[in-house]
Amino acid sequence: MNISSHFKPIGLLLFAAFLFAAPLGAASNRTAVSADGERSAVAEIAPEPIPLGESAEMTLTVSLPAGWETIAPSFPPTYGALSVESVNDDPPTLAAGKHTSVFHVRLAPDRSGTLFLPPIPIETRDAAGDSFPLLIPAGEIEVTSRFDPERAVLSDLAPARPPIQQFPWILAVALLAGAVTAFFLSRGLFRSPIRLAAREVSPRQRALRRLDVLKSSGLAETDLREYYIHLTGIVRTFIEETTGIRAGEQTTEEFLRHIETEPNRHFPPQARGRLARFLESADLVKFAKFRPAPDKIDAGLSSARDFVSTFEPAVPPKEGGAA
Repeated sequence: MNISSHFKPIGLLLFAAFLFAAPLGAASNRTAVSADGERSAVAEIAPEPIPLGESAEMTLTVSLPAGWETIAPSFPPTYGALSVESVNDDPPTLAAGKHTSVFHVRLAPDRSGTLFLPPIPIETRDAAGDSFPLLIPAGEIEVTSRFDPERAVLSDLAPARPPIQQFPWILAVALLAGAVTAFFLSRGLFRSPIRLAAREVSPRQRALRRLDVLKSSGLAETDLREYYIHLTGIVRTFIEETTGIRAGEQTTEEFLRHIETEPNRHFPPQARGRLARFLESADLVKFAKFRPAPDKIDAGLSSARDFVSTFEPAVPPKEGGAA
């Protein structure tokens, strides 16, 4: 059966405690087990790695004591950088004193590389109806591609041009242009090479433009979670372009740990503190369904703009790789 498109809310503080305490697990087999060992939830993805352009199935298996029940989890249209194509479940089973529920989530990646998989909250209830959540930890999965995106050429997608109908006229014009060029060259009128000036856009300018587009998009009113995904993505891309740190490929916990310990110290303490508050607050919206007040949403955009406008890395990024 199809499952609705919104997680049933779980206590925000409880969720945050699970989120920051959960260790990073392997994408192919991520497990959450209750403290007493009586309840467990496992997420498995196959195939792994996923070929770009194909889909994979994530199987969620929840095992509970007899008399307990699993509230069917649900997913928004995107799970991390993967599109959610369908969500279905099997009829629950009871065997050897265990109540088992299995859910199938069909996922399709939108790009290749190492992709982040957000944590998955699973709500379980005992016979009295009291809720006891499990949290499958965050992870990663590899997506492979059969082509090099750097070699893709847009002109390959252009329709074929019709055959030339008036070849003699074109040949005559080409010969005349060649003769005129030869005349000017012989007179020494072309003494300097022709230069095409390319206007380069800095990472700061690019990030500020993206923030302007995001602000005017109206996404904060229609899809707050997607809005914060774009907002943090702009900041992470700016950090990657100015420091070389692969901010877009790391979880918030991994990134903050990295900038605390990385030897080049791109980030002074004040910048690290600002980033930590910004990213952790955004994670609550993206993963815990927290909805801030409108003034806090505006403050988040202003915070991102201030950071992009003022941040200067202490050490320039290394050429051709991450710092």
